[in-house]
Amino acid sequence: MFKELAHVIAQGKQQLVAQVNSVLTITYWHVGKKINDYILKNKRAKYGKQVVVIVAAKLESTYGKQFAEKKLRRFMRFA
Repeated sequence: MFKELAHVIAQGKQQLVAQVNSVLTITYWHVGKKINDYILKNKRAKYGKQVVVIVAAKLESTYGKQFAEKKLRRFMRFA
């Protein structure tokens, strides 16, 4: 009985990790897309570098290091 329960719990944890990774990937894509579309208008504007720095600082202070400037630029390339 214990082995069966352990198996069910392990499967549940694996599914949880897969779903979290999927949701994070979609979230990061949307963040990058919104920056590209609405802030930079899909161009490499000179002011774009400053905008990304400012947005990254605000997001990082609110949501943590996963939204640092370097990561935002990765999200933008991904999108």
